[in-house]
Amino acid sequence: MQSTIKHAVLAILASASLAAGTLGVGSAAAADKVKVAGSQKGFWDTGLFVYGDQSQGFFKKAGIDVEVLWTSGGADCENPVISGSLDMCLATGVLGAITAWAKGAPIAVVAAEMTGSPDIWWYVRADSPIKSIKDAAGKTLTYSRPGSSSHSLITAIAKAAGVPAKIVGSGGPAATLTQVMSGQIDVGWTAGLMGADLVKQGKIRKVISGNEAPGVANQTVRVHIVNTNFLKARTDVVKRFLAAYKQSIDWAYSDPKALEMWAQDNKAEPDLARSVRDEMFPKSALAMKPVMGLELSLRQAVDDKRIAKPFTPEQVRDFLRYVNELAP
Repeated sequence: MQSTIKHAVLAILASASLAAGTLGVGSAAAADKVKVAGSQKGFWDTGLFVYGDQSQGFFKKAGIDVEVLWTSGGADCENPVISGSLDMCLATGVLGAITAWAKGAPIAVVAAEMTGSPDIWWYVRADSPIKSIKDAAGKTLTYSRPGSSSHSLITAIAKAAGVPAKIVGSGGPAATLTQVMSGQIDVGWTAGLMGADLVKQGKIRKVISGNEAPGVANQTVRVHIVNTNFLKARTDVVKRFLAAYKQSIDWAYSDPKALEMWAQDNKAEPDLARSVRDEMFPKSALAMKPVMGLELSLRQAVDDKRIAKPFTPEQVRDFLRYVNELAP
């Protein structure tokens, strides 16, 4: 009798152990899905999280399944997050984030993405007489989308130089290049490696750097935002996502594999990719906190009539709350 009971107990324990093991496998496999909008495909800073996951599995190890939709600029990145169709927008212009937040849109800033802007630059065809912003009076200057960092930068640069210019949206770098080379616009915008090979080949000339905007070298120009409903329901997921993102940044500046992947994506020579990365994307610029130069960004938002007045100290605390709480 005792033997029968003992065997029955062992069978129950074995069954329970098997069930627990099965549940463990199931929970490990059930990664949390995060749907993100990437503001621009092919840029060094905006692609590191993809390279990190592909090469090192940082997000997979954090139990996160990342689904990416690439857009053509910060504003295009914002809208699906505001509507709730996507969870996060990676690398949107800080002015766009300020405007959306001030209007009560359901978004929260959770990390800085880029401080300073040596990565965004403007160029002309090789035969253009324009050599600097001073020569662009009456000419067409471009940015990606309203509210993007390229928009705020070129507006500030032209204003500081006292240059009356026609500032228009031209879409992404590829569409912009077509318009410049066909003569539809005078000065095109791009970022990072995109177009660097054409400079080397003598087909275009770089004439303006994003860091020419007053104060921008110490200003956070792009941030990461999250839909607030997603954030409140999945705070731990967002925190794990940001930690994996930070791991991707650290890895990318220590492992040559990241540069190789970036160069391959852009069909660029490895040495050119390295020189552009070192010149335009210092690791310090990608620090995820603090959000720097917010006072300047708020003044720009007022000047552009995006908001009626600067944020109060309490509003600033609320705006930066999740950066301080969640960003690694």
